[in-house]
Amino acid sequence: MQIACPCCDYIIEVPLVEAKNVATCPHCGHKVSDSDTDHDSRVVALSFSALLMLLSSMFYPFISFSSSGITQTITLPDAARILFNYDSNLLGLFIDLSIIALPMSLLIILIPLHLGALRALPQGIARRLLKFTLALEPWIMSEIFLIGVLVSMVKIMSLADISFGVSFWAYVGFVILYISALTHLNRPRLWAQIGPVEKLENINLTHRAIDNDIKACHACHQLCTQSVCNRCHSKTYLRNPNSVQKATAWLITSIICYIPANVLPIMYTTSLGDESPSTLIAGVIALWQNGSYPIAMIIFIASVVVPLAKALVLSFLCFMVAKPANDHTIGYTRIYQLTEFIGKWSMIDVFVVAILVALVQLGNLMSVTPGLGVAFFTVMVLCQMMAAHAFDPRLLWDSPKNNNAENNA
Repeated sequence: MQIACPCCDYIIEVPLVEAKNVATCPHCGHKVSDSDTDHDSRVVALSFSALLMLLSSMFYPFISFSSSGITQTITLPDAARILFNYDSNLLGLFIDLSIIALPMSLLIILIPLHLGALRALPQGIARRLLKFTLALEPWIMSEIFLIGVLVSMVKIMSLADISFGVSFWAYVGFVILYISALTHLNRPRLWAQIGPVEKLENINLTHRAIDNDIKACHACHQLCTQSVCNRCHSKTYLRNPNSVQKATAWLITSIICYIPANVLPIMYTTSLGDESPSTLIAGVIALWQNGSYPIAMIIFIASVVVPLAKALVLSFLCFMVAKPANDHTIGYTRIYQLTEFIGKWSMIDVFVVAILVALVQLGNLMSVTPGLGVAFFTVMVLCQMMAAHAFDPRLLWDSPKNNNAENNA
């Protein structure tokens, strides 16, 4: 199978990869292919089981919170519903989509896809369905939500009695099964059901795709010379159009949101009628003073350090596009890969606030309400994810005089 590395653009002839092995780019080390193993039945079983667990987690008690003889019990959908009651519509919609609607949609679609639906459907519908399905994955944050639940429990465990309901354990099972299903997902085999990989002749395997005027489809990774991919009918480009400009625009927006996200309160805590605001930094300090050092460090790194570091790294990479490739370019590529991978983990604090707002509702005795800072924080993280997605790492390997190729079809 011929492929152009999505990080450095070198053309690689990938052999048949055996089970439990992966193929990596010999130039930059990026993983370009998993083992060519048929896991259809396993993906169907795991997806169906994960779907049952997710459905089960929605109808039973999720977490119970007891203080001074008063008990508050919530279900999983309450995490978003109560946010809507406080006019935090953006945050409520994000919670509903990222932890319930999107993972449920992905699992529902994966089952027929691995039962041969792509071969039975008309090709146009099959193409759109597969592209839509694979595009859902980066925006699903179920595992991050689960970590956020555990962090929120550490925050309030000293103030009240906490008990996990049936739905919580069902959700844990769902996350484990969902991750297992994605681990066995074989994207090249799914695309092969749409159409076989077309092998281009007379390609110099010691050169990059751009040097051969070859384009790599961003959706199915088919190499072609046309402006439209023969297999998935997506538009193809030598480089993502206006990649640096788009990444910079998203990055500037995230930096603008970073300041109010850290300055404004992300939540208000009411205790015995006395309301006190809490910012990100204040929450970290409170956890540290209570002796929860590991949790304080996790929140500080994920919510304060990572967004700032990601903004600096992406700014640096956008600047390095104008410089010739050198011995450090492979390091820049790996930094980009790490930045893209850890981007959504900054959402931990957003989920912590959502759980606390949903759970701690005991009137004037004790209650938590969302602050404006959490909305800015959510937008900031989403903008940084969009900036990383818009940036084309292949530009780091290009000669600056050829970087205008990103605007060419």
